Amino acid sequence: MKNSGSRSISLILVSCFIIHTGVFDSSAQPVVGLDNWFNRETNAKTGLPYHYLWSDKEWSGYSRFGEIFESRGAKIRTVEKPTASVLDDLDIYIIVDPDTTTESKSPNYILPEDIKAIKQWVRKGGVLAVFANDGPNCEFTHLNQLMKNFGMKFNHVTLHPVTGKEFEMGACTNLPAHPLFRDVSKIYIKEVADIKLSGKARAILTEKNKVLLAEARIGKGYVFAIGDPWIYNEYIDHDRLPEGFMNRKAAENLVEMLIGNTGKPVIRKEITKEQTLNEMILANRYFIDKWPDVGKTIITDRERPSNIWTRGVYYEGLMSLYKIKPDPEYLNYAVSWGEFHKWGLRDGIQTRNADNQCCGQTYIDLYLMDETKTERIRDIKACIDNMLYTDKIDDWNWIDALQMAMPVFARIGSIYKDDKYFNRMYEMYLYTKQLHGSDGLYNTMDHLWWRDADFDPPYKEPNGEDCYWSRGNGWVLAALVRTIDFLPADSPYKTEFLTVYREMVDALVACQRDDGFWNVSLHDDSNYGGKELTGTSLFVYGIAWGINNGILDRGRYEPIVKKSWRALVEDCVHPNGFLGYVQGTGKQPSDSQPVGYENVPNFEDFGLGCFILAGSEMYKL
Repeated sequence: MKNSGSRSISLILVSCFIIHTGVFDSSAQPVVGLDNWFNRETNAKTGLPYHYLWSDKEWSGYSRFGEIFESRGAKIRTVEKPTASVLDDLDIYIIVDPDTTTESKSPNYILPEDIKAIKQWVRKGGVLAVFANDGPNCEFTHLNQLMKNFGMKFNHVTLHPVTGKEFEMGACTNLPAHPLFRDVSKIYIKEVADIKLSGKARAILTEKNKVLLAEARIGKGYVFAIGDPWIYNEYIDHDRLPEGFMNRKAAENLVEMLIGNTGKPVIRKEITKEQTLNEMILANRYFIDKWPDVGKTIITDRERPSNIWTRGVYYEGLMSLYKIKPDPEYLNYAVSWGEFHKWGLRDGIQTRNADNQCCGQTYIDLYLMDETKTERIRDIKACIDNMLYTDKIDDWNWIDALQMAMPVFARIGSIYKDDKYFNRMYEMYLYTKQLHGSDGLYNTMDHLWWRDADFDPPYKEPNGEDCYWSRGNGWVLAALVRTIDFLPADSPYKTEFLTVYREMVDALVACQRDDGFWNVSLHDDSNYGGKELTGTSLFVYGIAWGINNGILDRGRYEPIVKKSWRALVEDCVHPNGFLGYVQGTGKQPSDSQPVGYENVPNFEDFGLGCFILAGSEMYKL
């Protein structure tokens, strides 16, 4: 199976050009025609055409498939009859489940003149996608007369029979290395006919020596085939399919693969402000529905209260969303959380642990919304004051601590207009930067941070590079911007923070992946390299903040964050709002692996917080 996948890549794989712009030449748009001639079934009750049509939004429709094409810049059309002149106006032609006599009293069979027109069109560069059906449900006799021109023949059988909701009966998990299955580990195919191959046709997916998906290069054109309608509305998303099946991602890959084979670009329209807001709302809705009780303890390997740092980061995101969309539900959710914990900190006001102080950022923000509610700030201020009663400044011995606690000091200093909070914050920051570990945790040459002393040189990544953990550096970038926001205009510390901020941004831009994400190991893409949401979101948040505040040049940096934000939205957000590609808690690239689209991290809250923080700044661009 792996070998057949590798062979097909060498024969078929073409480049897909991604254009990140909302303005494009309409002549460059691929035109996709969906057949409504050979498949002409009508609804017995309404008499209207249905089954595998763009316009059909029911389970039986292809409306969601069409939306994916449109999101990649394609025009979709319905084809009444595939004459040569009609085909000449198409780049992609899709045939689905030609009618049998049980489905249509007078089926439009695929005739010799149709075969001639389609074959010539493919040879000239057309892309044909054929979604048949299993034995009893598809008219194979005439369809196979067409398919033999491309080295394929559908067998009159039914594989993958599925009983009721026994979805695992239709699961395919041993997927080969092929563009169709990029970032896909499991798909669902129900009741499918296999394909006999000859000539130039090659298998994409086989199972027990049966070919389920195939492809062929014919002249200048390309043919894709599967013996099932496959990705119609019922089996594309998780409103029907169980979590774990990745049919939507496979459908997105298929769309890009088909468009790529036309020689035209995949044109991705701008993600609008409205869409950005809707994605944040969707992801937040998923979380609130899953955690309606704000005080419920978090149980993973052990039980923890809900005011720990992971939840604190979530509420940082929620507050940024509330500023954009002042929904009373969001405010009530945050206030109820603070009230449940009596505005207290884990381990009380004596704690010096920055993680325990993270919740204070939201407590303070809620206090600033109603300064009569002094109980909201009482404990976090007392905690910071207790730290100032001592001379100890070496508490922040891991870089995550900067984002957890620095903004708390800055907020309190701003509220009380008292420099002692800024001064102590700066002393502790400098100790982390210059003294922790062997020589501080900031590499002044690479302009990135080692997570803690464990990763100071001579520690190396597998490729021999220094270890710069993505999310750790994201925490620092977020700490800087969330601190600068509350510094006085004439603060003597602003220059230092802005200098390191700018240095970091340029170092991060240099190691951004082509797909818009950042690897968990910033200088070693072989060490658990791949898409990851939390570090990427924090970088988007920090860089977009710089653009919005006039610190970074919009022309240079806006395309960078737009590329990343698109990747986050399109590759991480599930239709139900769950976020994929989140690395769970840890301190280094290897922790909480594997990271994937379907993988559920040990904590879901802080990843959402990072995502919303990013979205809140992207919304302002």
